[in-house]
Amino acid sequence: MMASAAYVGDFTVDDILSRKDADGVTVADALEIIGYRGDSAVGAQKFSSFIELHIEQGPILEAEGKTIGVVDSGQGLLWYDGRITGFESHAGSTPMRLRRDALATLSEIVLAMETIAKKHGPNAVGTIGEAVIAKPSRNVIPGEIAFTVDCRSADAAIMDALDADLRAATAEISARRKVEVALDLIWRKAPTRFDPKLVDAVEAAAKKLGFSHRRITSGAGHDACNLNTRIPAAMVFVPCKDGVSHNELEDATQADCTAGANVLMHTVLALAGVAS
Repeated sequence: MMASAAYVGDFTVDDILSRKDADGVTVADALEIIGYRGDSAVGAQKFSSFIELHIEQGPILEAEGKTIGVVDSGQGLLWYDGRITGFESHAGSTPMRLRRDALATLSEIVLAMETIAKKHGPNAVGTIGEAVIAKPSRNVIPGEIAFTVDCRSADAAIMDALDADLRAATAEISARRKVEVALDLIWRKAPTRFDPKLVDAVEAAAKKLGFSHRRITSGAGHDACNLNTRIPAAMVFVPCKDGVSHNELEDATQADCTAGANVLMHTVLALAGVAS
């Protein structure tokens, strides 16, 4: 989604081009290597609308036996970088009551995040997806941990509540355990409401072609969510096996992919005023 983020100005072009992969290769270098850097300024090319076809990345369509997801909205996103600073001490000689354990602190924050997300459910999710112990050792109580948090909801008010509750829980845990917890919000993406005309066009195409369908909210972020802030956008979903995504087990049937492509084509033709 870096390209669409640069196109709409969520991030500067220089920021995106300077990003590095695990091997230290920048986006700019990678684009130069494959000849995709281009000479045109980002944003120079204009579009009347944008329709994106994608697997659902969730289990709803498969569970309900629907072929097409008519995506009318996308969840808002809160991303945090966190750091816990306790005190490294010997695992054998430090009494439990005197420990300032960064990992035990993180364990409480993980469970707090789960509780908070369930409290605001079913329209909220929260995940701590990364945790890195500084200088880990079997016989040393962890003194410093970096971690990430991902919270999402299609409701802006719930996003505010998730933020407030997470900060309150983190402050309480930090004070009780006598450790420092820094929680920095590094990205907030408002919930997406896709263009009603385009959403209706996707639904009309699904009906015309005779595919079972339903309105659905995207749980994942997509280029369409970024572009929707500048141009009318919408999405077409097809089922994926067991809702698996970003995983080598990810799978969608040829029939469903064909159905999605046909809905995409007929949607674009209808928006262009071309009979199909």
